[in-house]
Amino acid sequence: MEKYLTEKGNEVAALPDLFTWTEDGVRLISAKCNSCGTYFFPAYHAQHRPGCSRDGVEEVLLSKKGKLASYTVQYYMPPPPFKTEKDITPYPIGLVEFPEGIQVVGIMVGCELEKLCAGLEVETTTFTLYRNEEGKDVVTWAYRVLEN
Repeated sequence: MEKYLTEKGNEVAALPDLFTWTEDGVRLISAKCNSCGTYFFPAYHAQHRPGCSRDGVEEVLLSKKGKLASYTVQYYMPPPPFKTEKDITPYPIGLVEFPEGIQVVGIMVGCELEKLCAGLEVETTTFTLYRNEEGKDVVTWAYRVLEN
């Protein structure tokens, strides 16, 4: 696994092998099979196409931006091991399609529920889950709608 940032400023990744910070923002850590062209997320969860030789899998960062393919609104707290300091309900969950052709689910932040619709352009960001013993914000990846 390539060396990626697991913390930035006062934020620390809850799951360090799933996303990282780059110069242009938060990016999901994926993998691509150079034989069949399939992208995987998480990077270690390889799901090759039938008949693939499975040669040449490499880690890649997904694009920062994608399109909201679908979404739902949850009215209950996520079960463990998900951990937050407060009740976040209701909260939207978005299925985002990246230019690489892979779709990844994540929490949507900073959006009005009634304005969500498929096709919106979104970018990957972070969502604070809780503060750890060192006073750092423990975060996961999330998506925010870009202004049109």
